[in-house]
Amino acid sequence: MWHAGRSNPGNPLRWGAALQSVAGRQAQLRFAVRMMTAGFLSFLIAGLLGLPQGYWVLFSAVIVMQNNVGSSLKAAADRLVGTIAGALVGFLATLVVTHDLLPEALMLACVLGPLGFLAASHPRFKVAPVRAIIVILSRTGQEPAFWLAVERVMEIILGGVISVAVALLVLPARAHSDLAEHASRLIALLGDVWKLELESLTGAGDASTMGARLQSVNDRIRAAVAAAEASGDDAQRERAALLTESDDPDPLLRTLRRLRHDFILVGRASATPLPAPVLERLGAPLARIGRTLDAELVALAASAKGRTVPPFSDEMIAALDDFASALQRLRGEGLLEQFGPQAAGSLFTLGFAFEELRREVPDLRNRLAEFVLPARPKGGI
Repeated sequence: MWHAGRSNPGNPLRWGAALQSVAGRQAQLRFAVRMMTAGFLSFLIAGLLGLPQGYWVLFSAVIVMQNNVGSSLKAAADRLVGTIAGALVGFLATLVVTHDLLPEALMLACVLGPLGFLAASHPRFKVAPVRAIIVILSRTGQEPAFWLAVERVMEIILGGVISVAVALLVLPARAHSDLAEHASRLIALLGDVWKLELESLTGAGDASTMGARLQSVNDRIRAAVAAAEASGDDAQRERAALLTESDDPDPLLRTLRRLRHDFILVGRASATPLPAPVLERLGAPLARIGRTLDAELVALAASAKGRTVPPFSDEMIAALDDFASALQRLRGEGLLEQFGPQAAGSLFTLGFAFEELRREVPDLRNRLAEFVLPARPKGGI
């Protein structure tokens, strides 16, 4: 008997919460449906064709299936190139190797060495060593090694074609949408790092934990940049294959890189808090930038995520101009030298970073406007 407060695995409320959590992950559910469809079709087609080792079609289809069409195209092409290279080398090896243990072991080593070097130099050849092993060790003597290699290649091609077709036709996911998602996350993380940098500049944060907090956010920023770059490559691949009419993703990626560099500059300037006399003169403009820049990044992150038109606001520009004027007055009065070279250097770096942000944030707004989803025609399906 279950007592009050004890967890009940059969509780309908828990199952309902679990189902709601799964239902909220639309991208993962769509990928699961595509994976199921690719597996079903590849197994069925291999059986209908009577392929003796049709499971290689299934393996290929499952491996090629990726999060979006562009990634699936790359995986299919890489797998095909690696398979052809490995099968060819494996076939050539079978022309000179016997079934004796020592000669076969030596031949495997001679084959794996060059293919391993090739795989380490070019990731698309990473499956080549495995394919060569399969061709060498799968020969039976009754079936010529050449036809065995051809069969493996054709099975890989069939699995790749099935997977790409499913990626295109079954709940397709486009790389431009993935790029917009990653851009949104990156912009939000830049907002997080900006808040920490502002705390460090003004001395408002806990100095003992500031370094660890900044490191944590910067690690996530690096991961978000890498994910955005990968999605950009996939989007370019879809454009090259004429599978999308969306705009070139490179301008957006370049703007995101420059924006990240601007916040790196702010981070360098905020390595030590500004002296109290400086904060007396620049504290109010800095606070204004803190509010307006944070609001701008939140709005841009939301626009990127929804692929909607970014809202326009000139409050951040006015705040940056206000800070630049205050800093110029400070320089004109010859007060920077009184605070030492470190504070003067930090203010110079900060001023330069803010000038760059004044250009890059509006440019980001324009780049995101290029990623707005096209409006559906009224009355359309």
